[in-house]
Amino acid sequence: MPSTRSPLRSPAGPCRVAIVDRHRAVADMIARAIQGIPGFAVVGHAGDVAAMRRLCARERPDLVVVDLVLPGSSGMGVLAEVRAVAGNARVLIFASVLRPELVRGALLSGAHGLVGRAAPLEEFCAALQSVAHGRIHFGRTGSDEIRCLASPGAGDPRPRARLTDREKEVLCGIADGLSSKEISSGLGISVHTVVHHRTGLMRKTGLRGAAQLSRYAVEMGLVEETMRPSPAR
Repeated sequence: MPSTRSPLRSPAGPCRVAIVDRHRAVADMIARAIQGIPGFAVVGHAGDVAAMRRLCARERPDLVVVDLVLPGSSGMGVLAEVRAVAGNARVLIFASVLRPELVRGALLSGAHGLVGRAAPLEEFCAALQSVAHGRIHFGRTGSDEIRCLASPGAGDPRPRARLTDREKEVLCGIADGLSSKEISSGLGISVHTVVHHRTGLMRKTGLRGAAQLSRYAVEMGLVEETMRPSPAR
């Protein structure tokens, strides 16, 4: 069901999106798709790291759609550059290949979403809106890769913590983008109790932050396709 929330935006208007992609034709396609979505505005395009720095410094976008292969940098180096110059912006990676190490790196580096270039336009638009509404979106392919990372034989899978049913409910709330107050209202418990369970989740799993907890929710099979941590602006 589509969210009824407004996308994260500047006080003066729509969610302002910067496009960072080495291919101008791809950037133009993305811009046309974004401009067709109410509540969004494209503020510019950059085709390399230097131009991206200038664009983000000048426009202070709310959301950055970024390719991870640019002249002057590639991979997680591009994401680090984006975070350095537009640290408060939401980040949606638009990648050619969704390898397990890319998904892992994107999650750990603070990206809010990842969609493949081969995905249908509808999936890109869904990912854009999920990220703009304060969620994390990795789509079916990304979620499959995350489950692969967590499965036997995929390296060193994270041990499953023994969570209580209530902790699982709070974890799902975190992954759904809910605040502690919203979780407490939905579960009929106090905010203090929600905070207590959240602290317990971090202690048991060794994780920190909504993005890592949301990834863990996917690993446990509690959340599929779209992971939704609360906004961390």
